[in-house]
Amino acid sequence: MSSEHRLLYAKRSSGEEVVQSTAPFAVAKVFSLFSLLFALSSCGSAQPQPLIFGDPVWADGETSVYRVTNREDRIVGTAAFQVSRRGQDDGWTLIREILDAGVSEQATIEMQPVGYRPVYSHLVRNFGGGKQVVETQFEGAQVDIALTNRQGATVYQRVQVPSDIRDERTLLLIMRALPLAQGYATRINSFLPIAGQMERVALQVRRKENITVPAGSFDTWVVELKANDRTTRAWVAQAAPFPVVKFIDGRSQATFELTGFE
Repeated sequence: MSSEHRLLYAKRSSGEEVVQSTAPFAVAKVFSLFSLLFALSSCGSAQPQPLIFGDPVWADGETSVYRVTNREDRIVGTAAFQVSRRGQDDGWTLIREILDAGVSEQATIEMQPVGYRPVYSHLVRNFGGGKQVVETQFEGAQVDIALTNRQGATVYQRVQVPSDIRDERTLLLIMRALPLAQGYATRINSFLPIAGQMERVALQVRRKENITVPAGSFDTWVVELKANDRTTRAWVAQAAPFPVVKFIDGRSQATFELTGFE
């Protein structure tokens, strides 16, 4: 009980004899309940809102380029994310290229035009003189994965997932189409084909922050994406088209800072 609460109780006790004789336990219960409610309200968790995406805020051909630093703040690579329209159904394609500490990775993810659910993805990873390829087909609640290892052997896997799944590698893009604002929170079912793993991601806007990266200074929303035992933090510009100007990857703890955007 805080000093303010003790002072309030002393005033009530000294001023009313009835309170002294009959109400101490009731007052204590009131303050205990107040303390519990205050603790719950200040724990930092917001009530999740329904997952409703707006229209795309990115344009056909949009490209974001980042520098990549490790935990020791050493520059270890670069990354480029490019978004383009798919001609056949007016959907979207995200191409994500990362060069990090000698490992190169190119992921191509095709998405539906509304809701941005994945349709197909293709990953090529080159490391240590070898190559790994992962090809994925999404069809409703079914995902078919073909994994080719560095020896050239291919393993096939079929996974059942919720039909509202999103590809984990697209989350930083598609969250820009959410109504981000102070206190906003929602949940997203996420799937990473290379691991064959489905997760429930809790997304929450934590605060406003002005940050400076190589591409300039931006007023941003600080967004946390929590999944299992890791958290990815992203700084999303408050001005349209709301680029992600910085993020810290929850898996590798590498930091990506925007160097160019067009």
